[in-house]
Amino acid sequence: MIDKYNREIDYLRISLTDKCNLSCIYCMPKKIEFDKNINDILSFENYKFIIKGFSKLGIKKVRFTGGEPLIYDKLQELIKYTKENCNIDDICITTNAIGLYEKIDKLKENGLKKVNISLDSLDEDKYKKITRGGDLKEVLKSIDRCVELGIKVKINCVLIKGLNDDELNQFINLTKCKEIDVRFIELMPIGEGLKIFKNGYINLKEALNKIENLKPIKNEEKSVASYYKLENSKGKVGIITPMSCSFCSECNRIRMTSNGKVKLCLHSSEELDINDYLNNENEFTNLIEKYIYEKPEKHKLIENKKSDTKRNMNQIGG
Repeated sequence: MIDKYNREIDYLRISLTDKCNLSCIYCMPKKIEFDKNINDILSFENYKFIIKGFSKLGIKKVRFTGGEPLIYDKLQELIKYTKENCNIDDICITTNAIGLYEKIDKLKENGLKKVNISLDSLDEDKYKKITRGGDLKEVLKSIDRCVELGIKVKINCVLIKGLNDDELNQFINLTKCKEIDVRFIELMPIGEGLKIFKNGYINLKEALNKIENLKPIKNEEKSVASYYKLENSKGKVGIITPMSCSFCSECNRIRMTSNGKVKLCLHSSEELDINDYLNNENEFTNLIEKYIYEKPEKHKLIENKKSDTKRNMNQIGG
């Protein structure tokens, strides 16, 4: 699919739920009891219909996100369907990795190729504070298992002044001996992040330019990140900067929300409700093709939209 700015749109991000099993301080206003009853609008058959339709329109990469996609009970089956029935080979998830260790072998067996893991501290107590109860050991164990299985791992870290910026070097050093990429994400003034943005925002490019022996490199794949590398390291260091440096001109992605809406821009409130088109493939694909053609040239950040906070933080890491 080509939009009117001649960008090839071939990357679909699908939210399977807006719920999460953690309550990170920059995402959620307070710790909430995890509700195992997902109760989202789209059914498993709806998701299959949507992925099949998008695959016929030229989507080549699918990323399953949330909230937290691991709490969606048919994730394994959906990955298998995406690979075997829709001929999409580039399948990824963005996750906090709580519960990943027990599932990762089967997910890989069914077609999962890449995992983005949200991780904002390497200190157990600080991680528990940021996530309001998460277990760092479980996350690190999941990362090691993914590497053992040959799954590409990217760690997404929201860097916040006075909270975890003292761990910058520790995160970068992870790339020395493990084949993982560590990407730092700018704090955004959205939802709960708005409360800490003034005192917590860090210009990532300036921060990384101060790190000795960290050199910028050319990225060989389409990515929202700018990459750096330590000499002889196995992995890369990236920065994702939607605030200070927009990547709109190269944007190739669209977003499917868990309540049946298509978003052409992750930072726009505009969306297309497709719930009435999930039983007619021709109508669905015609509608999507016309809508994608109108993808905006540049994004506008949403201020004070608390309901979208968790989704927006997960969406950015590509």
